[in-house]
Amino acid sequence: MTRTYLSRRIVYIFINNNGSNYSFAADFYPHIAVLVEFRETDRIVSVVHNVLQHIPETWPIQIVHGKENVNFIRNSTLASFIATGKVFLTLVESIGDKRRINHFLTDLNFWKLVRGEKVLFFQIDSIMCSNSPHYITDYLQYDYVGAPWDLTGFLYNQTYRVGNGGFSLRSREKTLALLKMFPYNSFLPEDVWYAENFHRVNASIAPINIAKTFSVESMFYARPVGVHQFPWNCKFRRQLRETCPESIMVLPNGRC
Repeated sequence: MTRTYLSRRIVYIFINNNGSNYSFAADFYPHIAVLVEFRETDRIVSVVHNVLQHIPETWPIQIVHGKENVNFIRNSTLASFIATGKVFLTLVESIGDKRRINHFLTDLNFWKLVRGEKVLFFQIDSIMCSNSPHYITDYLQYDYVGAPWDLTGFLYNQTYRVGNGGFSLRSREKTLALLKMFPYNSFLPEDVWYAENFHRVNASIAPINIAKTFSVESMFYARPVGVHQFPWNCKFRRQLRETCPESIMVLPNGRC
């Protein structure tokens, strides 16, 4: 299957197979997908394969990992992509608890390791949807876009609702500018902190009506680019399983 991605004057052709005519030898890329994961879990492999199928051919994937899972990743079915450079690994000291992850993702040193300007940040509880009419390249004009937060039970500043960081598109330059100007020193989750502070560096944040087409977490949209973890609403879950079959990987049946 071949998809054409349009972004301003750039046209990407993505051929959905394991091969690639593109050479991944650069130190820095215009666009990149980044996963941070320190556990040894099969979901690394399945989610990375899913993202590989949905990003343009010229986008590599950078996996930031620890020594505990490096052999697992290298010996998985990602090995052929690692060999070509389409997927490359960045070893750092492992991080366990959630609070340390928030500090890690708001650390200048981490963002200096990221080898691309426009960053699709994804986690192993996110998935991309093959039935979506939207493409990742539809959102490149924004410095930050993630699933909007529904205000029900939302405990933070309700002015800033975009958005969830577990599947998000971010600009590295604006992120570095913010962290240099206003270092993170907060109890807030990293995505909430970015949402509340990106305006300080004049970052372009996607409006809610656009962000909801990009990703679903707690606010429903039938055919998003991606899904992150939620929604808990059983009706929405059932609908997403119909419109985004891949979502079953991150939306288990539970009580639904």
